[in-house]
This record gives sequence, structure tokens and C-alpha cells, in this order.
Amino acid sequence: MRYFLAYQVSAYGFAKILKTQFGHVYMRDNTTVGQLSGFDLTWNYFGHSYTFAVILGLLQIGGGVMLLFRRTTLLGTCILLPVMLNIVLINVFYDIATGAFINSIIITTGLLYLLLLRWPDIKPVLFKEVVIPPLRLSFAKPVLKLLVIGLAFYSIYRYVAAVPSSTFTGKWKVKEFKRNGKTVGENDWMNGAQNWCYIYIEDDGRISFCANPYVFEANRAWFGRYNYNANQKTFNVHFDGGTNNDTTKVKISNYNGKQMQWDTKVYDDTLKLKLVKE
Repeated sequence: MRYFLAYQVSAYGFAKILKTQFGHVYMRDNTTVGQLSGFDLTWNYFGHSYTFAVILGLLQIGGGVMLLFRRTTLLGTCILLPVMLNIVLINVFYDIATGAFINSIIITTGLLYLLLLRWPDIKPVLFKEVVIPPLRLSFAKPVLKLLVIGLAFYSIYRYVAAVPSSTFTGKWKVKEFKRNGKTVGENDWMNGAQNWCYIYIEDDGRISFCANPYVFEANRAWFGRYNYNANQKTFNVHFDGGTNNDTTKVKISNYNGKQMQWDTKVYDDTLKLKLVKE
């Protein structure tokens, strides 16, 4: 079993180093992220850094070599098991090929078996009480333990509470666009980045305006931040690159969760937009 596992994990390790795994696929470069499958998304992500792939490959090869020697079998198992458990989870939740998933289960099960063979040696290390100077105020221990976890939760909750989810969050298609009373045509997006086709509103106060109706073009998009005034039913939008006083007020009307109308003035242009949420 040790030799079999060493062969399997080492083969995957060499595959990463020799670029037969996580290799570059040029077709993905022109595919939008939303259209990538879980497999393609995973391979594209891990393949972004060859250095990372090499490190991961060396861990697998090194762990495989350790499995070949009885003295280092436990160390090799401890190195490989976290790696393989992570791979199993990726295979499950990112819809990786069935064969790869079965292989990862077999390897992980084998490593767990090798680990359990040394359980009598491992148990004292994991569960033996560490001798440290006792805390005189022993009643404070439960409070301190609760405080540690409570502070961890509060530090994240405070951020979430400060940036609540917005009902406007989403991808909005510009169905009608009038500038100074003149309708902007469907193909006018090619003539200028200010002829928006989509508006993207994010939860954290970010907003972006894109002219291209087919793909988000960061180099042509307008970026900014917004806050919503519920009393006045207006967006206050501050575009990136503007002065601190350069705030655009957007009057919102006919909002029903799926569509809304904007009336605003951006620089010298009066704009009227009808938006539909996708």
C-alpha cells in the first residue's frame, strides 16, 4: 500500500511540474468567468501560478518518497493527508472528473489507514495535557475561552453590519437610455464608454458602468462608490478620479425590485435611464 500510494501521489506531483496538470488552455482566456465550469474555473485558478503548482507538486513527490521508508512513513502521511483532503473537497464541490474524484478517495483512504496504524503513537501527542503554570483565577478560564470565539465573531459581524446588503445589488441592463432628450442607440456603445449598457451595483458600496453589452471591459468601464438615501430615494454616486465634492445625485423612481428608472445629471449631460435587473 505504501508503494502504491507513493506512486499515485508522485505521479500527480510530476504532472504539476511538467505542466500536464493545470496547463494553460488558450480557449479559456476568451471565456467569461460566469461561463466557466467548476473544472475549468479550478484549473484556470491553480494554473495561474506555476510556482504554486511546483510547490504543491514537490509536496506530493516529497511525501511520496517518505512513504517508501518505514521511518518516515508517518511524516509523509502527515504531509500528504491535508493536501489530499483538500483535493477531495475540490473534486466534490467543483465537479471535477469522476475518475479524479475516485482516485482522490482511494489515496485519502489509504493515507488514513496508514495513520491509524500509528494511532497508539499519535494519541498521546494529540491529547496529552500540556503542563503549564496554572491560572489561579480558574473561574475565568471559561469566560476567556468564550471571549476568544466571541471576539472572532464580533470582528467579522461588525464589518457585515457596517455594510448591510442592498436591495439594489445586482446586474442591471439599460433598456432605455436618453441623453439630453436624445435616445442612445443599441450600437452607440461602440462610439463611447459613456454609452452604458450595464450597471453593476455591489453590496459593499461599489458601482460600475460598462458600455460593452457582451463582456465587462475594465479598461473602458466607469467606476465609483455610492450610498442610498432612503428618505429622498436617491443614489449619491462618486466616480473614481473625481474631486471630493464631485458627487452625482441619481433620482430613483418606479422601483419594484426588478426594474427602476434613473434621472440624473452627469457633468453637462442630463440622463434618463430605464434599468431591468438580470
